[in-house]
Amino acid sequence: MDDDLLLYLDGAPHLQVARGGGIPGQLRGLFARLDADMDEGIEFEGQRITAPDAAQRARFVLGHVLQVLADGKVDFSRSLLIYVASRQPDLRAVWVRGDASEWTVELDFR
Repeated sequence: MDDDLLLYLDGAPHLQVARGGGIPGQLRGLFARLDADMDEGIEFEGQRITAPDAAQRARFVLGHVLQVLADGKVDFSRSLLIYVASRQPDLRAVWVRGDASEWTVELDFR
């Protein structure tokens, strides 16, 4: 539990993913595709980033976590949060406030 990544919505724990135990094969394939797509660049905070770094990729994917959560796709959002946990090992919590129309996100690093 100490190494888990937690996502809080409006102060309440909503998702939790463990970092230990590795990443299942299906998710490794998904993550490889995500990385390959992001290698082509991303739209992040209103800017086109042609070579996003790990932190920009993690924040970009967090945006998708919130989108799919708003759509009620909890399992897919958990999978994407595993991606974030695997790419940002020092991130221990994501604090989210608001709703699908406007999220405020704070990252809590160790």
